[in-house]
Amino acid sequence: LKEIHYTGVTVMFKKTLLEEYTKAKKSTGIAAINLKEGDSIASIELMDEEDIILITKQGMSIHFETKDIAAIGRVTAGVKTIKLADGDEVIAGLPVKDVKATVAVFSEDGLAKKTAIDELPIQGRSGKGLAIYKGIIAGAAMVNDEDSLLLIGKNSICIAATDIPLLGRTTLGNKMIKDSKINSVVKL
Repeated sequence: LKEIHYTGVTVMFKKTLLEEYTKAKKSTGIAAINLKEGDSIASIELMDEEDIILITKQGMSIHFETKDIAAIGRVTAGVKTIKLADGDEVIAGLPVKDVKATVAVFSEDGLAKKTAIDELPIQGRSGKGLAIYKGIIAGAAMVNDEDSLLLIGKNSICIAATDIPLLGRTTLGNKMIKDSKINSVVKL
């Protein structure tokens, strides 16, 4: 189980073995993490030793390896991952389970694009990352050609991943939803 959470401008990543959660037999639940006031969880993913790509609302990304990060207990903090600019936040933590997949990003203004993983080289943790989009991102997903996505806004639509253009990191993308802003994205 991989978890990404942040405190202010510090984004943390932690690995905890799934058995830490499944072996506890409490009807009232168990503590998964000890968050400080103002902290929030950005993403929780079931994964093994895959790389991960974090995407921020202001269009930054960082791709790092997780194989060298040791699994730790449920209520611990984790390791630093990306330095956020003021007002930025992580909107997606995407495990790289298939190197042929692409990173799809969706702007609040209804634009979308896919970017190849090799345009996001592996970096060390705790850096600023690389720009993946110039603008405000509403959602992101790791996609293959057979995937579909639900774009949720005032008007919501379902699109095929093949309808999203494959473009470079610094391009804007194509309009996917007319006369509506995208609030969130769900991979189906």
